[in-house]
Order: sequence, then structure tokens, then C-alpha cells
Amino acid sequence: MRNLPVKDGAEQHSATASKRRSLLTRLVSQSRRGRVGSYAFYAREFIRSTTPRKLANLVAIKVQHRLRCERVMGMPVTYFIDPINVCNLRCPLCPTGRGVLARPPGRMALDDLRQVVDEIAPYAYRIELYNWGEPLLHPDIYEMIQYVSQSGISVGLSSNLNRLDAKMARRLVESGLSQLVVSIDGATQESYATYRRRGQLDRVLSNLQLLLETRNELESRTPFIVWRMLVGKHNEHEVEAVRKTAYQMGVDAFATSVLFIDTADPEQIEEWLPTDPAYSPYDYEDRTPSNQWDCHDLWESMVINWDGGVAPCCWLHDPQFDFANLSEQSVRQIWNGPVYLSARRVIGKRKGKPDDVATICHRCRGQPSYLEY
Repeated sequence: MRNLPVKDGAEQHSATASKRRSLLTRLVSQSRRGRVGSYAFYAREFIRSTTPRKLANLVAIKVQHRLRCERVMGMPVTYFIDPINVCNLRCPLCPTGRGVLARPPGRMALDDLRQVVDEIAPYAYRIELYNWGEPLLHPDIYEMIQYVSQSGISVGLSSNLNRLDAKMARRLVESGLSQLVVSIDGATQESYATYRRRGQLDRVLSNLQLLLETRNELESRTPFIVWRMLVGKHNEHEVEAVRKTAYQMGVDAFATSVLFIDTADPEQIEEWLPTDPAYSPYDYEDRTPSNQWDCHDLWESMVINWDGGVAPCCWLHDPQFDFANLSEQSVRQIWNGPVYLSARRVIGKRKGKPDDVATICHRCRGQPSYLEY
């Protein structure tokens, strides 16, 4: 295990400070060029997706999040909808890649996706159409993207891009996809495949070039393409080389992102934590690092799995922690149901009630244990 310095009393960092550092590393690790492009893109998408009703709902949600209200008068504005939890790679820090995903493998039916979108369209600004799998493996992914986009909702996708051909590239651009995050974590096959196991760097770069050329050919501004590099000990020395390649190819933004680990596993700490703390969400002065999370999910977003299971956040893959299932209740019914109310009380540090329901949020309390749930 990495020898992390022991903190004395004068060096103690508050959980708030650690949380702030974690979020800064997670969200703002882009170049200036990438940030400017991203801000402009999100501004355009916000304007395109906004209606008076959505805007009023967004303001209400933000205020109630700040007040930590247990009952929310409004609907989520962001959704993570997982169309498929199967992947063609074997990434060693991903439950899917490790083969320990607790939810059975499967894919969401197109009609089920349409039913969800029809209910949330008056309120939703954004749908991230991925979570625990490779979305381009879903045979109906283009129709799903198109339905979301035509419903006035910005839609994002994240892909390892190991699977693409000319027809797929064209359908992806024509689908109305707003943003595509492409995960490429190395400048060489050796460093890339250290994490993206079974992946081929030359194939991914060829596919990315194909997608960029197709977008140009169709004279489309979308999808906005972000090259994302997960940084660990194995590839931190290649960040600048990867950044240079990304912009030479013509992507819209390049961002580094963090590798979350099981903080109770010393082998993972030793193998994956980068030596440069700028690339990590963890406090290197803490001998027992932990994940710190500024939880806004219970007030602003919802996670919907392929089987309709609703989870409080995207960290969870075990159906035993689901709050409800859309086969039994609507999004609105679930959103202010007894499970969500109980979770908001504990995370909002409000007084519990006799009818509280025990949830994973009572165990997490803003310090999620990745890969342990």
C-alpha cells in the first residue's frame, strides 16, 4: 500500500475541503480551450432545451436542493438512463469489466425508453444515455437518441468507441446526439490497454477520425466530441502527449478525469493512484483516503437502469439498493415516495421520522464506497 503521510492535528483537512477538492478534480480538469468550448456548447444546449415550464422547474429544484427539502415540488432535470449493461471491454475498476455487476445483464426496450421520455420531457434538460455498459452495443441506440432529441432534451453518450463503422458513424451524427464522450486513456497501446483491456488504440483512433470526418461531411455541429482520459499511475506521464493528439485530431474538448477506487483495498491504491495528486480526488495526507461526494442527486437527478430499477445515484449497480421500479410506479410517484423522502432526510441532516425507510444513503452519507456496494 502507498505510504501516505500521517496528518497531525494542525494538518487536518475538513471533509468539506476534501469534498471541494474532489469535485474540482472531477469536473474542471480541462484545458482552457476545452472549458471555453464546453461552456459554449452547454449554453447552446441549455437555450435549445429550455421552455418556461422547464426553467421554472429548474429554479424550484435548485432552491429546494439548497434548502435540503425532503419533499420536492418539482421533477428531476437530469437523468442517467442505462440502455444496456453489457460491455466489450474488461476495465479492471468497473463492475461490468470485473464481472461483478450485480444486476443481471440486459438491455432496455425501445418502448420502455419512450414511455419514460414521454413522462419526463416537460421537465428534463439532459439525459445521459449510458451507465454500466457500452451503449453502442444496443441495436436501438440510434432510435433512442433520436426520440430523446426530438423530445427537446439534450442527450449525451459515453463510449469506448472500439466498435464503429461508416454506417454507424452516419447514424450517430444524424440521430441528434448532443455530446459524445470518447474514453481514450493512453498515447500507446501498452498504456491504453492497461485499463481498457481488450481495447485496441489504433482502432479507436481510426473510428474517432471516421466520426469526425462524417460530422464534417454532414456539416453538423453535433455531437460535441470530448476526448476523456482517466488518469492513473500507469498513464499520468502521457497526459500532455494525449492532449496534443486529441486536439490535432480535431476533437472539441479534452478532459482528464479521475479513477475512483475501492479505498479499502490497499492493492488498488498502490496500483492505480497517480503519484501526482492533481490527477486524483483523494487527500494524499490521509492514511485512509475516502470518496467524498457533494450529493445533489436526490434533489436534481435520477438513475434508471435497463430493467426499470431506479437508483439514487450512478455509483450503485446492485438492484437490492433500488428505490423502486418503473414497472410498478411512475417517475413522479417514485420521486416523492417514502424511500426518496427518507434518503433526503438523512443526507439533508434532518430529523428522522418513525416511518423512515432504511436506504443505501443511510450507509453512504456522502462517502460512497465504490466497488463495495
